[in-house]
Amino acid sequence: MIAVLGLLSAIAGCASGPNPAASVAAGPPVEPVSDLAAALQGIGIAVPPRGRLVVVNIPSFELVALQDGKPILRSRVVVGRPSTPTPELSTAIWAVTFNPSWTPTPAMVRWEGARRVAPGPQNPLGRILFKLDNDQLIFLHDTNDRRYFDRPVRTFSHGCVRVEKARALAAWALDVTEVEIDRSIARGGTHREILATNIPVALVYRTRFPEDDGRLVEYPDIYRSQTAATPEEVTRGFCLGPI
Repeated sequence: MIAVLGLLSAIAGCASGPNPAASVAAGPPVEPVSDLAAALQGIGIAVPPRGRLVVVNIPSFELVALQDGKPILRSRVVVGRPSTPTPELSTAIWAVTFNPSWTPTPAMVRWEGARRVAPGPQNPLGRILFKLDNDQLIFLHDTNDRRYFDRPVRTFSHGCVRVEKARALAAWALDVTEVEIDRSIARGGTHREILATNIPVALVYRTRFPEDDGRLVEYPDIYRSQTAATPEEVTRGFCLGPI
């Protein structure tokens, strides 16, 4: 009798099929590999556990480069004025241009009398331009005027992001040394290096932003406490024309 019951139990088990929940074991959750990555995810910024990411936080005036979830570089930045704000964007660096020229937009020519500036030490874009995949003419770039990096509030651009550690960022993006970056600049003339793989860039607006240890710091609401820019002012905020 016991044998018959066992046989019937086995037949019933085959008829019902395996239990999917029992047969597929859940893998371990993917955890951030640094306190900074965990804190960024806590404020809604997705950090991949593998690969590269650049985050520019507008209210804290800083850029953070991460690789495999770990902070590699932090740099002060200058962002747009309240009348010409830097927008929030999800984009990517796809190339680095050395010794760029600067061509103002028609609005900048009309409103400010701006004129094209040839490549060189007096160029507003400095010696390095990071090409971003967007249609708003927003880029990351070096600068010929570094005095603003020492200001506690760094809202002085037409909308683009000036990067204090542009050479270090370019070396990391291109997988070369800063010495090689200096050689590329010294070659003279405008030339472009395409990245082997695009690097995602998130331009975000967070008034609470973490230090490397994950501690959140409060920053002033530099744009949203101001009167909204008019469409004409936003048009003027585009930082440059075609390179």
